[in-house]
Amino acid sequence: MEKRAVLVYQAGIANVFEVDCFNMSDYGREAKRLLQSDFRACEYFARGLAYAGYHVGSASCNRAGDITHTKWSHGLQDCPFRENAMPVWKGVANNDRFCA
Repeated sequence: MEKRAVLVYQAGIANVFEVDCFNMSDYGREAKRLLQSDFRACEYFARGLAYAGYHVGSASCNRAGDITHTKWSHGLQDCPFRENAMPVWKGVANNDRFCA
């Protein structure tokens, strides 16, 4: 079974979720948070998952609070914190295989 994870940037923090599918909406995603921390810690963790064989994509969510069941965005271009982000993509092309 293919394992998937998404690095989600959220204002000043980031999250890494294991997901069943790369949906940006909550439908069918079944996100399980693996880590919530600063950008770098989550990026390193996501890179470790990629090394361990996960397909990893990156997304953003410019909302406060628990974002497990909120809509994420696959684009970072509109986020105020984008200059500090170092997205992780492995086995998933940027914006590829992501659904709205």
